[in-house]
Amino acid sequence: QSSSRFHLVGAAAGTVSPMGWTWQGGLAGTTGGRLYGFGADQVLMIEMVLPNGYHVRFGPTQWQADSSYLYPRTTTVSGVCHQNPEQVDESQWVWTKCPEDIDMMFDDLWFAVNGGGGGTF
Repeated sequence: QSSSRFHLVGAAAGTVSPMGWTWQGGLAGTTGGRLYGFGADQVLMIEMVLPNGYHVRFGPTQWQADSSYLYPRTTTVSGVCHQNPEQVDESQWVWTKCPEDIDMMFDDLWFAVNGGGGGTF
C-alpha cells in the first residue's frame, strides 16, 4: 500500500488517447487499473464539442450509495454550454445553461461517452 493520497489510473501506450482509453473501459494493467478499477469509473467531467457544434461540459451531480457497486451509482448528470466560443482566452469563457431548443440529454451522453455499460466492448 502506498502512502500517496492519489493514484493516477491511465493508459500505458502513448498511441492511445485518453478518450479512446475510456471508451474501451479504461483497464490498464500497468498503472493500477486492476487495483483501482476501470478508467470509465474514474471520470468526473467530460468536455467536448458535439456534432451540432455546441461545446459542452457535463458530469455527475448526484449519486446514490448502492452496496452492490464499488462506487456510488450516478443518478443525475448535469451540464452547461460554452456561450462565447469566439473568445480565445479560456479564462474568459462563459458557461451557462444550454439553450432549450437543442434538447440536451446529458444523462444519455454521459452513458455513451463512458463506454455504454457492460457488454459493449
